[in-house]
Amino acid sequence: MEFRERANIITTKLAERGSVSVQEMSEALGVSMVTIRKDFEALEKQGRLLRTFGGAVPAIRSTGSARRMQAAQIIADNVVREISEGDSIIINAGNTTLLTARNLLRFKRLKVLTNSISIAKELSRHEEFQLILLGGAMNADAIFTHGKEAIRQLEQYKAKKLILSVSGISCKRGLTTVHMEAADLMEKMIERAKEVIAVADDSKIGFESFYHVSDARAVTKLFTNRSEDESKNAVLDELEHMGIQVERC
Repeated sequence: MEFRERANIITTKLAERGSVSVQEMSEALGVSMVTIRKDFEALEKQGRLLRTFGGAVPAIRSTGSARRMQAAQIIADNVVREISEGDSIIINAGNTTLLTARNLLRFKRLKVLTNSISIAKELSRHEEFQLILLGGAMNADAIFTHGKEAIRQLEQYKAKKLILSVSGISCKRGLTTVHMEAADLMEKMIERAKEVIAVADDSKIGFESFYHVSDARAVTKLFTNRSEDESKNAVLDELEHMGIQVERC
């Protein structure tokens, strides 16, 4: 099956469902996940979709998933201003962190540690970066690494900044994630960074996901998009009162 035919099937599925994953399209089309990732990258360049963490959403901004991706892009564009030439950075797997990683390509020299396959692929194009992909177990969708080996490797490093994507942040439960297998590694990332920059769109503010990562006070600065939801803004105000710098982008 040629790219044009695969592309038509992918965009049709997106129009029908609002999102697709790399794994499901790989199985449906009978090609490798590497091929599907390349297809997604080509279709994104054509303006036909937006790549996400492990999948894609339509480029049309009116869908809920695409609206969140737009918010993530706004956050990523602002987070990159926190980075300086020569910084050492830990960056975990996530939609917003992937978009942030693409913005990092404007720098000449950075040291980057990540557990994200997609982020490592993006940054590997920059020959001057010192890039380390943490080893260890692979999650089911082959999107990120985790586990004892990844944690043991991370213990060898100390970074200036951590850019951390979370599934939820609340005053009561702090930072939470839907990826249970990644929680311990995320906690270690926080421990090994001098400054913790959390990134979360407004849907994650006040939300408590499945697995606890750390207290909210571990965060130095939180980047989120502006919201008209007063309950979200109230949570952000409370987080500020806890001593966390909040950037509403």
